[in-house]
Amino acid sequence: MSDILVINGSARLNGDTQKYLSKLFEGIDHTQINLIENYFLPYNYDNKYPEEDRFEIFGKEILYHKHLIFATPVYWYSMSGRMKNLFDRLTDWVTLNQEAGRNLKGKIMKLMAVGTDGDLPDGFTTPFYMTANYLELNFKGHVYFDVNKKITEDELIEIRKSFFSFMAE
Repeated sequence: MSDILVINGSARLNGDTQKYLSKLFEGIDHTQINLIENYFLPYNYDNKYPEEDRFEIFGKEILYHKHLIFATPVYWYSMSGRMKNLFDRLTDWVTLNQEAGRNLKGKIMKLMAVGTDGDLPDGFTTPFYMTANYLELNFKGHVYFDVNKKITEDELIEIRKSFFSFMAE
């Protein structure tokens, strides 16, 4: 099993986020989960979910990996709704299943975002950084791909070198 888990929050299996994931992770051993293929409801205070809710099964996959890469398109200046739903459900691991939440401590977390603006919107990385801080994950930064800007092979090599520097630690 790979040490790296990529969680793709895109609403499209073969959209821009996947295109850039494929470039970034070419030749890198990893496991990928697409949120669009996993059914779980938004967090609710009653903590009652139907039997077909797969958050706990999905969540266990997170616990098996040392490095967590969250990949999301930029939707309305923020992470995708699917990704936000996942982050909200992590509340279950702070309230109901605290052992799972404690098992996140020390894992490496990175962010990959894909959008159509020249830069990430102000504050975009804040929920990722603050969540990592709260759950005691080590947030190691982000990479942003602007779909309107063509990346040369040399630029991609430098991006990959920087992005995967956490593996040398």
